Amino acid sequence: MAEEKKDEMVPVTAEYDVVDKVDDQAIVELMTGQTIQDYVYSFKQGGRTVEGLTLAGINEAANRRGGIQVEEVNYEERDNSWIATAKAIDTITGSSRFGAYEQPKMNGSRPDPFAFTKAIHKAQRNAIKQLIPVPVIREVLNFYLNRKAGGGNASAPAQAQLSAGNIVQAQKAAFAIANNLAAPLEKKGITKEDLWNYIKRKYSVESRNDMSEMQWTQLSAELKAAETTPQLLNDLCERIKQLTTAANESEVPTPEEPAEQEESSPSETPSAETAEANKAQF
Repeated sequence: MAEEKKDEMVPVTAEYDVVDKVDDQAIVELMTGQTIQDYVYSFKQGGRTVEGLTLAGINEAANRRGGIQVEEVNYEERDNSWIATAKAIDTITGSSRFGAYEQPKMNGSRPDPFAFTKAIHKAQRNAIKQLIPVPVIREVLNFYLNRKAGGGNASAPAQAQLSAGNIVQAQKAAFAIANNLAAPLEKKGITKEDLWNYIKRKYSVESRNDMSEMQWTQLSAELKAAETTPQLLNDLCERIKQLTTAANESEVPTPEEPAEQEESSPSETPSAETAEANKAQF
């Protein structure tokens, strides 16, 4: 399998050209709030079947393994492309790897509005992929290939339970990074409420329970990039302010309005999870 090759950096073969196209679509879907379906790819090339993990699948494998995080992200703008490099570290073993990617600014004959985001995500992908143990890659690959092929209903409850567990882990990762960002954001005039309102509007959700696993994973990547790179922190603040201004101008109701109905029933005691969600403002 392609994932068994170690010390891999930027894809150069026809196989990786196909993979990059799949990942391009995944990144666009992430940025536009769509649901990601393809965690694996499988196609025929030179008389053999090529199977492997997409960007979404690599993030999933990293979540299952645990302890892998992006420590550093750098980028450079050129006339016709964005070049990004990322350093990923395995906090369990202490190993680290670098990944790099150069993304053209044009998609065919048109400017690609997601070129910068693609460069960042693919650089992180190439770094993270090198740190994931082969058994974990095989586990995720076999799981999603089975599901893609319609592996039967007997395992559906187990799959649902596993998916729920993965979402919880993805939530925890995003909340941990958000907490680390609280002070830097406050210094730039962005409150926790501003951040969570931005997340709600970006993903078109009213509660964290409405977010998918991949949305949490993508959010973690966005927040981690802002945590590690000052310029990306500034970019995040600018996006938050722009979205807040746009929402105010269009008179979008604030997310706090439904709380008035809850307060009208003081006899009801909120659950521990509800109290935690209120405390987190999400």
